[in-house]
Amino acid sequence: MKKAARDPIVREHVAYLRLRNRRPVTIRSRARLLDALFDYLGKPLLHATEDDLERWQNSLRVTASSLGTYTTHARAFYTWAYERDLTDTNLARALVVPRVPRRQPRPISEKDLSTALLCSTNNPQLRMWLILAAYCGLRAGEVAAINRSDVRIADDGGAFLLVHGKGGNERVVRMPPMVLAELKSFLRSNGPLFRRPSGTPWPADQLSRQVSIFFGSIGMDWTLHCLRHRYAARLVDIGADVRDVQALLGHASLSTTTVYLSQATRHAASSVDLLSNEMKTPTLQTA
Repeated sequence: MKKAARDPIVREHVAYLRLRNRRPVTIRSRARLLDALFDYLGKPLLHATEDDLERWQNSLRVTASSLGTYTTHARAFYTWAYERDLTDTNLARALVVPRVPRRQPRPISEKDLSTALLCSTNNPQLRMWLILAAYCGLRAGEVAAINRSDVRIADDGGAFLLVHGKGGNERVVRMPPMVLAELKSFLRSNGPLFRRPSGTPWPADQLSRQVSIFFGSIGMDWTLHCLRHRYAARLVDIGADVRDVQALLGHASLSTTTVYLSQATRHAASSVDLLSNEMKTPTLQTA
């Protein structure tokens, strides 16, 4: 049974988001954020002041990335309220969206990936999440969003997967035959492939958290996203064109993908060292 929003205005805002055909994961994230903000304020969201919202933002003890996400949701809600004359001013206009520094990729090691896959054999659903991230490059939200109709089986034993990516962008990725073989037991019914014990689809954040808990239970500090990093780094290592990698990852900007070239630079270190062996050491000529 769905929990009702704590402030009636949230239901109105959610209806607007659905009318705009926003992604379900975006709607759920927005509603959860607004419920949490309502709890912090202790009064209706439209009764907040700019000072209230600044105090709320300053009270958050999360990463810069999460802070940016929460702030963006709050700004979007209050901009919507202002445009509909529900408030006299745009209350969130003073909220600053933090600049998030680009993080270097942290791909899981091949040894730890093998160990994780072995340790997950008793949990087929979680094991499949690991495989889809490590061998198809999917994000947690993209794994959670897979429906049976998104999997198109090919004649060569593999398949092609329609991925519902960030910002409503879709892409098609190759699913190798070995990955499809692992997935086949999940293709017997229509609808979402991965469901909680209650039968409802996994929310992306909970799916990601389950993977992090699993890694912690086997003494590792990896996340599901580290397996996506591994996918990209391995593609670069074996010579895939960086623009092909960009398309497979669903990156809007090529500059986001080129961070994986640093992995190729590391692997090429021995070749660079060999090249320098050709350098002749100058010697002093004696008269």
